[in-house]
Amino acid sequence: MNNLQTYSYKANILIVDDTPNNLHLLSSMLEEQGYEVRCANSGAIALRAVEMEHPDIILLDINMPNMNGYEVCERLKLDPQTHDIPVIFLSALSETIDKVKAFRIGGIDYITKPFQLEEVLARVENHISLRRMQIELQQAKAQAIKALEQEQELNRLKSEFVSMISHDFRNPLTSIQGFAGLLECGSKLPSPEIINRYVSKINDAVDHLLCLLDEILLIGSIESGKIQYRPVSVNLEEFCHELIDTLQYSLGNQHQICFSCSGNTQAEMDIVLLQRILTNLLSNAIKYSPSGSKIDLELECQHHVAIFQIRDQGMGIPLENQLHLFEAFYRCNNVGDIKGTGLGLAIVKKCVEVHQGDISLESQENLGTTFTLSLPRYYQSES
Repeated sequence: MNNLQTYSYKANILIVDDTPNNLHLLSSMLEEQGYEVRCANSGAIALRAVEMEHPDIILLDINMPNMNGYEVCERLKLDPQTHDIPVIFLSALSETIDKVKAFRIGGIDYITKPFQLEEVLARVENHISLRRMQIELQQAKAQAIKALEQEQELNRLKSEFVSMISHDFRNPLTSIQGFAGLLECGSKLPSPEIINRYVSKINDAVDHLLCLLDEILLIGSIESGKIQYRPVSVNLEEFCHELIDTLQYSLGNQHQICFSCSGNTQAEMDIVLLQRILTNLLSNAIKYSPSGSKIDLELECQHHVAIFQIRDQGMGIPLENQLHLFEAFYRCNNVGDIKGTGLGLAIVKKCVEVHQGDISLESQENLGTTFTLSLPRYYQSES
């Protein structure tokens, strides 16, 4: 009996019977064995009790006034939320029980009164064990389906990667080959100005390839768990000013980045990953906004979290694209000829997850986009 008590500890049982003596007898028997027991003396009360907390099993009297056990069971089986809760019917030896009806409406067993302790415990434990195995099988099935979906997603990404390689790599390589050929052909060298222009085009193509390779390798490293979170003490206000100065220098006067902050900006974060997150978001805001427009970077430091908002006045993101925005290689259908790899926001999402943070967006076409980034100011290790 000790093994039974250990195994069934904390299993939740609902007993439904309109006879107080039966409720007291059954609940006492089951509580002594370590079960959590709730009681209901009518069908209506039983349904409310189930709605409040789903039991692991229900012991249900058949003959009750107003709503009998059959009706209660039928109501439970019609509800998808309670359909799978095991129901054991209770009946007295002097009563006529329609066993066929009991099983047809969803009952899994029945116990006759007066109760025998060993029989009640054996039947309850047996059906709780079966229910637990059913739940474990459902969980295993869900995990198998999830693994299959992940494999299918991986295959999709591989296909998109091959497609991207054939397109995005081919263009800069063709450009390099073409301009190199122009420099080689003929006995007469082009003018120094033309040579410089060709070399500049080749360098741009090489830079594009290197950037593409860097992003692919980074997202692969994050996926494989090779990127480790390395927090250091940082003043986020100073960090943002330095980042903006670097970006502003490369932009000239084409865009203005306006920064504001509030709260205690001291934190502990991985500044390499943080720089990549903010650089990607700010670069996108610049890339997809008209020349001369303003980009806002706002930082609000609360007690446990730092909230960054990057707001632009650009082309915006179509609603149908927003759900897929953080997928690798995905690009919105309104970007036109603006160059991009479709990896930037996927990398941002991965870096945010490494930080144990969250990212969201609000956007309207032709009105602009706002990304909201929430990062813990102090990293909580997973132990």
